[in-house]
Amino acid sequence: MPAVPDAEQLDPGSEQAWKRLGDAVKDRRLALGWTQQEAADRSGVSLATWRLIELGGRERYQELTLHGLMRGLGWPRESVDRIRTGGDPPGPDEVTEPPPNPKTQPESERRRRSFEYLVPEQSLPAGFARKYLDLTPEEQGMVQGYLEALFARHADRD
Repeated sequence: MPAVPDAEQLDPGSEQAWKRLGDAVKDRRLALGWTQQEAADRSGVSLATWRLIELGGRERYQELTLHGLMRGLGWPRESVDRIRTGGDPPGPDEVTEPPPNPKTQPESERRRRSFEYLVPEQSLPAGFARKYLDLTPEEQGMVQGYLEALFARHADRD
């Protein structure tokens, strides 16, 4: 990765900043021995978006995309901002074990990603599903338990 003479002078929205991020993402993916498709699957990011990130081909991404990228690579949440402002990518002591590839995981072990058990009049606010998917499995369990209790209480009133 090219050195930045003065990290304070690097604009995080600049082309150079996004290129630095793309290089760091590609280096991490290659170090893990993944194809772009495997990395995209583990991150919940489309393959086309993953390719754009590695190429530094865009000046902006949705927060959900960047969170998925960091989660998929096992990076801490502040990693993207740190790299884009001229800092180093996360070192071995900062990274966590990346999530398993959902496409190679048995169906019984996959995270539930569907709200099909909800009926339209009990639907959730727009954007909730995306925020839910960004939670850890433990947090998802807590939310699901809370919602099930709410629906059960509502059903008891009917």
